This record gives sequence, structure tokens and C-alpha cells, in this order.
Amino acid sequence: METVIKTIIVDDEPNSRDMIEFLLQTNPDVLVLNKCNNIDDAFVSIKTNKPDIVFLDIEMPGGTGFDLLHRLHDTPYIPTIVFVTAYNQFAIKAIKHAAFDYLLKPIDVDDINETLTHFREKRDKQKNQYIKNKSKLLLNKLSEFQKLKFNMRNGVLFVDPDEILWFEASGSYSIIHFHSRKDEVVSVSLKNIEEQLIGLIFFRVSRSAIINLKYLTRIDRRNKLCVVQKDNQVFKISGSPLQLRQLENGLAQ
Repeated sequence: METVIKTIIVDDEPNSRDMIEFLLQTNPDVLVLNKCNNIDDAFVSIKTNKPDIVFLDIEMPGGTGFDLLHRLHDTPYIPTIVFVTAYNQFAIKAIKHAAFDYLLKPIDVDDINETLTHFREKRDKQKNQYIKNKSKLLLNKLSEFQKLKFNMRNGVLFVDPDEILWFEASGSYSIIHFHSRKDEVVSVSLKNIEEQLIGLIFFRVSRSAIINLKYLTRIDRRNKLCVVQKDNQVFKISGSPLQLRQLENGLAQ
């Protein structure tokens, strides 16, 4: 009799959670213990159920997959982590460096089966300390690249993400609004900035704005606004009804 592989799925998108569950259930030795839509619920579920594998989305409102890994690293038990992500060169480079498995969205059955086969082959080596060592390596690698890099007309700008309140689109350029220094105009579209922010606590609230969730203080449904604030710097930023609803639901979970 095959040993059961206990799994938990962590993803804020219901369709993505259901698809991963469906693909996993094509394997008779796999048991899906729980599906979580945020890292707080996932943290509790992992501590309670002690799964063998966690399929962990990287970019989620209210906390990234890397944030969950950081919290797990300081606990007695840490499962095998398989990161799930849309293509992001930086995140994948760090994940590969630390020898973690990952799946690229959209996921198909071959991707899932290859990952499970790899786990079965290496199961005896996936000891707790081994996984902790890998997680430490990944978290250290991520911290090396903490500063964001943006092209400007006259050079390159390096920015600590915590300095940023929000990004504003300005044609093919973008304006970075800081909480403690003057704004900067960078030669990068908001779409390209969004790709660079995967894995960080930023959220695109409209076609023309990305906010730092660390400084989000209010969502105004009636006026379709969100407020970001740090000390005396306050911005009321228009958001699309759909994006604001997703943001509110994600933070409330």
C-alpha cells in the first residue's frame, strides 16, 4: 500500500485552488487536507494538520507566500513547499537557488504529476532540518534583492519598497510617491512595475495605480477610493469597484 501524501493548497484565487485540488486528486495516494485563501489560515492549518506538501501561491493580498515561509521557518515543523506563481524572473531565480520546487500558472496535470514524482523519489531526504536549511537559503536570497530597480532618463533609481506609498501611471512613465522624500518619475510602465512587485505587499487598485498595502488605512466603497497614509502624507486614490472589492475581501479573510 502506498504511503498517503497529505497536502494543503494556499491560493487566494478560488479557481486556482479548485484546479490544483482537481489535478492532485487524479493521484490515488494524495489527500487534500485543506484549501486556504490567506497565509494566516494556512499557518494555523499547517500547524494543526502537519501536511507533507503545501502548494503555496506567492502573490496574495494580506501576505505573500514568502511571508508564510518566514513564519514557518521559526516553528518546529515545516513541510515541503511547492511555490505556485505566474512567471516572475526574480522570484523563480531565488526559488531555484534554494532548490525549491515551483509550478507556473496555468498548471496542468503533467506539472502536478512531475512534482509529486519528485517528492516521492526524495521523500526520505525531505527531513525537517533539510527543509529549514532550504528555507533559510531562500529567505536570505530574497533579502539580497530587497531594493527595487527602476530606469530613469538620466540613470537608474534603487528604492527600498517600504519607502513607497503608491505608484501612479503617467503614459509610458510612472510616478513613485514616497512618504518621506519627493516624488520620482521613472521610465517604466505600470505594467512592468507590477511584474517586478510580485511577492511584495503591493496591490493594483486600478489601471493607473498600485498601492503599498502596508500603508493602506481605508477603503471607501461609495466614492471608490482607498486611502494610503504614512505620518502626514495622505493620498486618496481612485480604484475600480472590482479591484477594491477583491482587495477588501482578501484583507478580510
